[in-house]
Amino acid sequence: MKILSIFCSLTAGILAGNFSADHTFLYFFAVFSLFILPWSFFYYKKSRGIFILAVLISVFGFLSIQTRVNPGLPLHHITSYLDTKDNIITGKIVSFAKHHKRKLTVTLLCQKIKTKKGIQQDITGRIKLSVYGKSKQLPEYGDIIRFKSSIKSIRNFQNPGAFDYQRYLKLKKIYGSTWTGAEKIKILTNDAQIDFFSKLIRKIEELRVRCFHFILNQTGYSNPGKIMASLITGKKEIIPIEIRDLFSKAGISHLLAISGLHLSIVSLLFFSLFYRLFSLIPALLIAGKSKKIAGILTVAPLILYGIFTGLSPSCQRALIMIIVLIFALIREKEKDIISSLSFAGILILIMDPAALFSISFQLSFSAVVFIIYGASLLKHYSLMLHNNIWSKLGLMVFITLFAGLGTSPLTAHYFNIVSTITLVSNLIAIPVLGFIVLPLGLVCLVFFSWLPAFAGFIIQVCSQIIEFLIKFSQLLVSLPFSWSRTITIQWVEIVAIYMGFTSIFLILKGYKKSSIAVLVLSFLLVISNFVNISSKKAFDNNLQVTIIDVGQGSSTLIQTPGGQNILVDGGGFSDISTFDTGRYIIAPFLWKKRIGTIDYVILTHPESDHLNGLLFILDNFSVKILIKNRDSRDSTTYDNMMKICKKNNIKIYNPLEHDKNFDLNSVKLRFFNSSKEIFSYNLNNNSLVFKLIYNNFSMLFPGDILQQREKNLSRLMGIDLHSDVILSPHHGSSSSSIKVFLEKVSPVSVVISCGWHNRYNFPDNKVLKRYNAMGINIFRTDENGAVFVSSDGKNHTIKTFRNE
Repeated sequence: MKILSIFCSLTAGILAGNFSADHTFLYFFAVFSLFILPWSFFYYKKSRGIFILAVLISVFGFLSIQTRVNPGLPLHHITSYLDTKDNIITGKIVSFAKHHKRKLTVTLLCQKIKTKKGIQQDITGRIKLSVYGKSKQLPEYGDIIRFKSSIKSIRNFQNPGAFDYQRYLKLKKIYGSTWTGAEKIKILTNDAQIDFFSKLIRKIEELRVRCFHFILNQTGYSNPGKIMASLITGKKEIIPIEIRDLFSKAGISHLLAISGLHLSIVSLLFFSLFYRLFSLIPALLIAGKSKKIAGILTVAPLILYGIFTGLSPSCQRALIMIIVLIFALIREKEKDIISSLSFAGILILIMDPAALFSISFQLSFSAVVFIIYGASLLKHYSLMLHNNIWSKLGLMVFITLFAGLGTSPLTAHYFNIVSTITLVSNLIAIPVLGFIVLPLGLVCLVFFSWLPAFAGFIIQVCSQIIEFLIKFSQLLVSLPFSWSRTITIQWVEIVAIYMGFTSIFLILKGYKKSSIAVLVLSFLLVISNFVNISSKKAFDNNLQVTIIDVGQGSSTLIQTPGGQNILVDGGGFSDISTFDTGRYIIAPFLWKKRIGTIDYVILTHPESDHLNGLLFILDNFSVKILIKNRDSRDSTTYDNMMKICKKNNIKIYNPLEHDKNFDLNSVKLRFFNSSKEIFSYNLNNNSLVFKLIYNNFSMLFPGDILQQREKNLSRLMGIDLHSDVILSPHHGSSSSSIKVFLEKVSPVSVVISCGWHNRYNFPDNKVLKRYNAMGINIFRTDENGAVFVSSDGKNHTIKTFRNE
């Protein structure tokens, strides 16, 4: 329990340091007083040494995370050159390469820079480098390279509930990004400059890449081949998003990453091999040293396999945890597994305090803790103690169940998905991938260089097995209620759920009074949270409009006082881009706002920067009606959108062919036609144009219409374009926002949805001057983040994400 106390002290210090942005100790002492002092006094009244150690460990945790969150950067750091162009950069590659479909990415430790103005400077700091194309000689780990490129700052999409990508990379000490073509890189390193360690790493990486490509070539780059290549080499970036989604719905996505399960299986294989070998020596067997020697020898191949798979952060943490447990086994301390687990946690957090906020760290520890205490319940009730096949199968079922229960609240919080078939799918997938494909893959790794035919045969066998698993998973997720998307569960709700689990555990252990106390606390948390959420909704009868920051594109959420949700466009990048604005920006924003149903989705026109993000929304939310114009588009994205609508029974409605008005109680949507609505040469000009009306407040959504359409609308008699707020036509382009149109609308404010330093240079300076000359307040998503418009039907207010 002493080691557990130290682990809790370190955790509390890191948490305090993380939330104390201004380097003060206020949060530290608050957390320390609430958690660490009572814990120490309760368990160690006579042990001042432990108490002092707990204090020091907490202070260490506080300061260690502060150096990551608020690092003191040197004067000549790469951050001084962010968002600059045409730099000649010299640096050293300090990571393995990740092989994506069209590029590979590495981490570059910058050494020198020559700016566009000819200024040369020695620098430091890490950036992310993307290398496109192919070359006869690609840079490797340890290479010093030189190339010419721009350096971009790391920027978040500034919306509530958005993933903090900037902080994520900052904790990895990465402060910018750059890109170049493979043929434009000059490698400055020669063999004499490469040290022994770098040469060893390069040899391992060379073997890894050759094995990776061997598996893919043998399977024709099929999905089973990509899964096997990922499973053996750790290059999970090759796995298609549809396979990731399938495995997430089935509750087996954890099998795609090299983590504790994989390394546990590898360690078990090597331990069993070494133990059997040394058990053949009677002297070692009688002395009880066979197990200890086998455990020590297992560590070496385990570390080598970890390095071979890329030594990702999740792999590093799993490696530390398993090595600690192995040494606990050697020291015959395997029964005190909580102390061993706590010691592993201490080592991990000392090496990397930011690991505490890693999803894989939280999932791994919650799974292991639930398995440990679940096993104690089985022992308490004398279950699964028989040494037969049925007991072992039953134990496997219970372990899978406990791990699933332990991780389910975190999975729902981070991934917004709940799988009800996880027990069944894991009972099939873990033996298939863990005890068949993985061992056979390791055999393939040994033989593929000098017996390629034999290795190829193994790969084909594994490919067929994985193909079966894919089809089995597809069958499972097709069953009704097999999985569902969830809103983002708040941390207070997660705590309440875990307290509920704790209460059940205490009841089963016979601690009825303690269980009732914990259950009551859990119930009070749930009630207080429910009252808090309900009161916010009850007192907010305003119309809420959020122009979401989706980069260079447009997407807006309208929430009516009557509780209806309307999503206008979904943003999106080019069709060749792998970044999905719907998946990574809009959906997390909606889930954070506890929205699972969308009454209307409006697609103003089928261009990629308005369309592409809608596919994920249409497929993962309960959408009732899609409103669009008559235009279609010859693209896979558009075809997939129509297929999703058909599959999910989403009605498609064109307001210009039917009623042009939508009455949603006190809110109205009025769509405007024009005598020349069809512009066959330009999808932008055919955009749906509509006005949102709530009593005396109105907002105009003109899509991406251009000057000609603006003129046509301005000349029409009998339509009222006047609006308090306008969403800038075509992202503030010079092709739109003509004076006569703006005079007709006469807005108080304009919101421009555009990307930071976008390649179109939107918004145009002339347009901005026009807005200013007409006295129109300007709000921009690239500078201000998401823009929030709120109206009670008379007055309205506008706030932004950066100024809230």
